[in-house]
Amino acid sequence: MRSLNAQFFLLFGSFAAVQPYIALLFKERGLHEEQIGYALGISGWAIMLSPALVTLIADTRVSPGRLLAGLSLLTAGTVVAMLLSTSYWMLAACYFAMTLCVTAMMPLLDGVTFGIQKLQRELGEKPLEYSQVRVWGTYGYVGILALLFFPIRMTGDVSLPIWAGVFCFGILFVNTWFLPQRGKRELAKRSKGLPTGEALKALFSKRSASFTVAMFLLLCASAGYHTMYPVFLVEDLGLARHWLGIVILSGALIEVFCILALTRLEKRWGLRAVMLGGVAFTVVRFSLMYAFPVLWVAIGAQVFHGAMICSMMVIPPNVVNGLANESNRNSIQGVYTMLVVGSSRFVGTAISGHVAGVDQRLIYLMCAGLAVAAFALLWKGFRPQAA
Repeated sequence: MRSLNAQFFLLFGSFAAVQPYIALLFKERGLHEEQIGYALGISGWAIMLSPALVTLIADTRVSPGRLLAGLSLLTAGTVVAMLLSTSYWMLAACYFAMTLCVTAMMPLLDGVTFGIQKLQRELGEKPLEYSQVRVWGTYGYVGILALLFFPIRMTGDVSLPIWAGVFCFGILFVNTWFLPQRGKRELAKRSKGLPTGEALKALFSKRSASFTVAMFLLLCASAGYHTMYPVFLVEDLGLARHWLGIVILSGALIEVFCILALTRLEKRWGLRAVMLGGVAFTVVRFSLMYAFPVLWVAIGAQVFHGAMICSMMVIPPNVVNGLANESNRNSIQGVYTMLVVGSSRFVGTAISGHVAGVDQRLIYLMCAGLAVAAFALLWKGFRPQAA
């Protein structure tokens, strides 16, 4: 499964190279906070358009690996176009196009992973643990951030890491041709009809509605936080730009240990307790940043980053996969990405731009409130079942 691990490594490595510096790049190009919020928030509409369509194609027409190859090339092209743009509308349009491509890659990759997991069970083999594959994404995030520290420190150029992201997408294209395929099983599922409707019903059934709505609230908070956190550190708290990657790296290192421990924690305490604990730590993180808006607290709160990522990004794909059947294994990830991740990205980033225009500190009060509401929903209605 080395190619699968490498795909997670490179995809999340590209996120590390691009996402932390987008807001700063836009700031350099003359955009103010409200414009940044809208430019990044519009990407939520892109997430609502492409993942469900692309994963539907993966379940009915084209293998996920070939789709990943095409999306890797398209993403690289849109990032290059963004780097060469200067106006607000061109930057927003390029970021929108980039998001159309890149956000469909994550549910596709999850679908490939869970498909392999299913095949291993059918063959009587020990199935791979999603968290043990997903942790390679964090390795990639950490590795790329560390590699970029000294070049950014020497040049101060925020476009440099984004060019590194273009390079990652190029290698991703090559690696997709080595991903494991499911052969005849991949073809057999294509005759089973349209899977998107089934996926939609599964996500909003009585069993799963509380989870789905709670994840929307949590990801709204995450979107607002991640959009403005780099600007808050650099512009408001005076952090030197070359230290930004290291601060984010510190949280990613903690994330590695949390993901590696996730399976053991779930076996001991149960998935529900682990999920609620992760959300509780997220509430603490945002509350501290609101109550104490100083640099050492903003950096120190990274200690909760691993718990936050596990509850928002690592546990949910497994829960969603538990709602799937063989005919909609890719589509349910795409529908979830479209309706929950996409809509929350738009809402969270757009609102955060308005809030930041008043006071950056208020973003963390907003995020804490959303996380509390999500915790209440999960406490009341989250009763996960094994995939």
